[in-house]
Amino acid sequence: KEYNEYIERVTSILIEQIDTLSNIATEFSNFAQIPNARNQVFELAGQMKKVIGLFESHDRATIKFNCEGCETILVNADREQLSRAIINLIKNAIQAIPEDKRGNITITLNHKEDMAVIAVADNGSGIPLELRDKLFGPSFTTKTSGMGLGLAIVKNIVENFSGRVWFETELEKGTTFYIEIPVYNKENTDTETGN
Repeated sequence: KEYNEYIERVTSILIEQIDTLSNIATEFSNFAQIPNARNQVFELAGQMKKVIGLFESHDRATIKFNCEGCETILVNADREQLSRAIINLIKNAIQAIPEDKRGNITITLNHKEDMAVIAVADNGSGIPLELRDKLFGPSFTTKTSGMGLGLAIVKNIVENFSGRVWFETELEKGTTFYIEIPVYNKENTDTETGN
């Protein structure tokens, strides 16, 4: 019974992500054309759990999620695009782990005044000083395959939601990427729209 429930859960997550990828692939003909955001209000922690669930059986890293006290935070954003940004950060974190090391990735959701802050921390190699200024530029990559758009896409998506992205890194200890986006507050929205 538990196995069937597990399969059902994983299948539903995969189907949702395949739909997401299909939509993005259709509209992402090139970097300059990020799809128009289809914003909706949703619980951030619940969506993050679905995204993190895609990586729960990863063979190179253990991923932990902490959202204590932030389970009901609402944001007004494009669910698919924000999921894509988080997926890109998790994939980057996994790829930052040296081959001979077991990866530990900790994803945290916090609340800071009227902002939601997502942190993706890895225990990888850290980012060399000479690369730090180039990280969010299009076509930047340290990998042998791929287009190097991962972090540039994250930056564009987050800035489209009036948010920001930054990182802290220490060589041989790891890197933490942060996404900060506004929390949805119905009262503020009603005031702004005159309702």
